[in-house]
Amino acid sequence: MGWLNNLFGGKVLLTENNRDIIYKLFGSLNANQMGTSDRALLEEGYESNVDVYAVIKKIVDTYKAVPVIVEKRTSKGWELLEDSSIHDLMANPNVGKGYTWDDIEEMIMIYLLCNGNSYMIGENGFSSMIQEVDILPAPSIEIVSGNDFFMPNARYDFTLNTQTRSYSQDEIEHIRLFNPSYSTVSESLKGLSPIAIASRVVQVGNDRWDADANLLQNRGAIGLITDKSNRPMTGEEAAKVQSSFDSQTTGTRNFGKVKVTNKDLSYIQMAMSSTDLQILEKGVVNLRAICNVFGLDSSLFNDPANKTFNNRQEAEKALYTNAIMPIANKISQKHTQFLCKNHYPDGSVRMRKDFDEVEALQRDKKMEAEKDKIVMDGINVVLTMPISADAKRILLIEQYELSEELAAVMTTTPPPAI
Repeated sequence: MGWLNNLFGGKVLLTENNRDIIYKLFGSLNANQMGTSDRALLEEGYESNVDVYAVIKKIVDTYKAVPVIVEKRTSKGWELLEDSSIHDLMANPNVGKGYTWDDIEEMIMIYLLCNGNSYMIGENGFSSMIQEVDILPAPSIEIVSGNDFFMPNARYDFTLNTQTRSYSQDEIEHIRLFNPSYSTVSESLKGLSPIAIASRVVQVGNDRWDADANLLQNRGAIGLITDKSNRPMTGEEAAKVQSSFDSQTTGTRNFGKVKVTNKDLSYIQMAMSSTDLQILEKGVVNLRAICNVFGLDSSLFNDPANKTFNNRQEAEKALYTNAIMPIANKISQKHTQFLCKNHYPDGSVRMRKDFDEVEALQRDKKMEAEKDKIVMDGINVVLTMPISADAKRILLIEQYELSEELAAVMTTTPPPAI
């Protein structure tokens, strides 16, 4: 115990070897920290975390499946356009790279959900109208501005490998998720990443998968039959035993096995402890936290404790109302300003996602229609009763909560034919 007392008393010099020993005995004494750069959010948060990837993919795929419509404002309101220069642009958004509009939407959503920012540029060619669009990688953009909060004169500097370009605010469509915490004007123009909000949960998830792999790889055998004698081993013998132990007990090929030696023997338990097993069970907690950040219900991802038919129906509806529709409105407004205003400077055309045919959002409408039918049937019954008009009016007001004006009108008109 003297060595441990010296360690915790600060008397042991932490050499590289000592750090290795301490880590094996006690694990890391400091929690791992996830990077905060845009690239780290993508690599450590999205590309390396199965839960984050699954949640974002669900949002992106659902968003892309909702059709985009183009509408023109007329004296009668907004009317659908079937053929316009916006439709031509969406049909071939980037010929050189072979992008489809689905590709454009996917890139916008992934950068927005991972980094809190998406950047789209338009190429005019020989026309005054935008002929093609491209999405700049969010980690490659630096926003530079003046110190005037009210007139920031922002510039977007793009750097990728040796290629550099600079764009003004008018030349780029910047969609961002509002970040209320900033200390400079440039910071006020940059969005907040949902992954950054959930960084601790995301890092715990990454560490949990590392722990899972470590438990399987380094806890291969479940026990050992060993010598009970008190004769100490020499250093050379200990090294040989360690080498033999590593080769015969670690790795998934040895999972569940018990190794036997040839001396006075006893059994030593080596299987995962209850604490080890709890690490494997914490994944659902991380998933629920990540779902909360992105506005989703965990029942969409096979959460066993939150998986009922009613929950599933409500979760599908909430996927649209909480996650898809708010961000779709934000993107549509930006597209209208950047693309539609470029093609139709009078501001008479807009783009938006059409949610009218989404099945998960129609259930309430169907229920309301059924309720309305029941109410109307009841009103018709009252109107055909052999009672006075005043009695009918009172019944309509008290039982069906109609206004006095409407009830008066309905009871003075001829009753419906049966």
